[in-house]
Amino acid sequence: MLRLKNISKKFNGIEVLKNLSCEVKPDDFVILMGPNGTGKSTLFDLISGKTLPDQGSLAMGEFDLAKLPEEKRSLWVGRLFQNTYLGSCAALTVRENLALANLKGKRAGLSLGTKKFPKEILEELPLNLAKLLDVPMGALSGGQRQMISFLMATLTPPKILLLDEPTAALDPDSATQLLSFSRDYAKKHRIPTLLITHDPRVAQHLGNRLWILKNGAIAKEYGMEKSELNPHQFFQPIDYKKLG
Repeated sequence: MLRLKNISKKFNGIEVLKNLSCEVKPDDFVILMGPNGTGKSTLFDLISGKTLPDQGSLAMGEFDLAKLPEEKRSLWVGRLFQNTYLGSCAALTVRENLALANLKGKRAGLSLGTKKFPKEILEELPLNLAKLLDVPMGALSGGQRQMISFLMATLTPPKILLLDEPTAALDPDSATQLLSFSRDYAKKHRIPTLLITHDPRVAQHLGNRLWILKNGAIAKEYGMEKSELNPHQFFQPIDYKKLG
């Protein structure tokens, strides 16, 4: 279980997170929504160790996560970004990228990692990705890159998975495949997951909890009852009438 208690963070004197406390249980798939600037990505940065809180504590079970630097915390925290190029190296092949991910936390060279890379890990992936092992990552579609990046983030099973708007740059079909696969994978392996999205219907139908962040805190929280609500109740969509 991940516990955050009284977390606050300022940047240039502006308080981005304000005394935020929350818990994420092993079987949770939590959706985060809120306007830009409400602290969603900063919360992910604090969990992953990219930045440190000004005050408050982060614990995974009884272990103080805040004491781990980012590079060591990466063994505990898996993260997928909005930019489909951030989770991998475009110049390397799919095989080489996966080999690097498979060596996380180990002392070994890329050559050895590639030779010992277990191909069977690709069997459960969609999009025929097993046929693309020797294709450079930069030559893949955005949906294919994100699926490989997801696999890279979870090859060493993390204690928690952070999905930072991973479908923002994807077409609807690729987004559906990635979200569906992520949901099923997290459930199968009991990986607590946090997903940032701006899509109110994704928030309505995916996950078992929904947090609405506002002014650096969790302003509203919903459980499974969110599936019965009008999604406009928890986030305002684009006003298409103003575009006409």
